Parts: sequence; C-alpha cells; structure tokens
Amino acid sequence: MGDFVKGAVPEDWPQELKLHLYLHRKLDRFTADDPIFAQSRMRLDPRFRYARGILVDVFYDHFLARNWSRYSDQPLEFFSRDVYRGLLQCFELLPAALQQQLPRMIEYDWLTSYQYPDVVLRVLQRLQQRLKNRFPLTDAFSDLERWGDDLEADFFRFMPVAANEMNKWREQAAVD
Repeated sequence: MGDFVKGAVPEDWPQELKLHLYLHRKLDRFTADDPIFAQSRMRLDPRFRYARGILVDVFYDHFLARNWSRYSDQPLEFFSRDVYRGLLQCFELLPAALQQQLPRMIEYDWLTSYQYPDVVLRVLQRLQQRLKNRFPLTDAFSDLERWGDDLEADFFRFMPVAANEMNKWREQAAVD
C-alpha cells in the first residue's frame, strides 16, 4: 500500500493501518541511504539510472520470498493470506489504483509468487508500463541472472541491519 499512498496519511485511518504505512515509508528512507543497498544498485547497469533502486527493491523482494523461512516462523503463504485479509478489511480506504489491483494480487498471490523468477520478470514488465517505458526494466532481468549471487549476498547482509532498524522504529512508535 505504501507505493500507492502519497502525501499526508488521513487522520481518520485506523491506527494499525497508519503504522504499517509509516513503517513502509521508514523502510524506503532507510534503503535510500543504506550502503549495502547502494552497493546492490551499483551492480546494475548504469543505463537504468535512478530506476536501479526500484530494481533492487524488486530483487530483494524476490530474495525475501525465496528465503522467507530464514526470517519468519510463519509460512509465507499464511503471511500473504493475512496481508490480503487486512487489505480487504480496509478496502474502502485504499487508493483507487490499489483497489483495482487487489483482486489480481490475491488471485495470483503476488506476495508468495515473488519467489519465482518468471514472476519477477512480469513484475518488471508491469513496472516498465507504469513508468511509461522510460526505462527498459525488463532488460534488468539479465542483471538479476548475471549478478544474482552477489545481489543475494548483499540482501543477506542487508536484512539483519534493516530488521534491527525497523524493530527500533516499532518500539519507538509503540511508546509514542
């Protein structure tokens, strides 16, 4: 949802929904300055320019889905189901674009399917269209194939640092 909600968060939203959105934004800010994430961006072809951050985000989502059991005792399928259920419970609050995508997201179980390379390629195709073909993002799939081991090693170094940061933020948010 964080990719669809821009600007101020409506005050009348449920607190849990606002916290999830703020957490997403915190993670986005963290990755923008993180040296490990920056190293992954630099591995990708420079012709993708600032879209390299978007690509690394997609690739890290892929690695997370593939290695989910390292980070959670809850199976990815159950986590995904809970996320979809939560989004459906607040459907009327979601931005129109997300309301349109949510049925497909659930039907094709996007969160779980990120573990498969062919799905990553389809995600890149959709992103390329959303960016009005300014960047040939589907070409970056070859960077995933070429640099996949190095990118995944970056991901494994990034995750504990990011998790620690997000846990600190959650603890602080609980106090506020």
